[in-house]
Amino acid sequence: MEKVFRWIVVLGSILLVLWLSLYIYPKFACLVLSLLLLLSLIALLPVALINGVSKWRKSSKLWPMPTLVCLAFIVCSFYGASPIGSRISDKLFGWHRGDYAKVVDDFRDGRVLCAGLCNEALKVIKVTSLPAHVRDIFGAHCDGGSVIVLFRDDTNVPLLHEGYMFKDYGETSVCSKRFGSREHDWSDLPYVRQIEGHWYRFSDQPGF
Repeated sequence: MEKVFRWIVVLGSILLVLWLSLYIYPKFACLVLSLLLLLSLIALLPVALINGVSKWRKSSKLWPMPTLVCLAFIVCSFYGASPIGSRISDKLFGWHRGDYAKVVDDFRDGRVLCAGLCNEALKVIKVTSLPAHVRDIFGAHCDGGSVIVLFRDDTNVPLLHEGYMFKDYGETSVCSKRFGSREHDWSDLPYVRQIEGHWYRFSDQPGF
């Protein structure tokens, strides 16, 4: 029982760390390894239950512990990692927000330009240095001097697009009709949550 229990604790702890990392700085290697660990825990769950009922309960009153701990790690990986990882991600963003805000200010004032015309249409913004963990930046000038700027995370996870967005335009703006108002998600990015003020976190996957 002790050997199985130790394996469950080690695998479960590594799984939670990897799962948290996917909500902070997603990497494909971490995704593959976390899925393998999750499958290992799922496979250990019936083993722990069967051995507990047939063997361990004869020698210890703690025979349900391996099964319960294994189940707890599986449940926490699904429901606990997302809110904790999102909070850590937002905290790290707060430490670097000055770098993001500088890009927004330079773009609004015309000190940095788009790779093409970006009046009410998102285009790549040309900057000399990107903020930490940012792959590329897109922006659009809206009417009345307002803007929208997207900072896409530098992740190699297939089919995952997420990052931070600065969205500052009125509900009657042309950009509001194109990208959505402050109170509604942008249709091309179905998962958007407000962090503070005009800053948002966006993703095309749930639970970010």
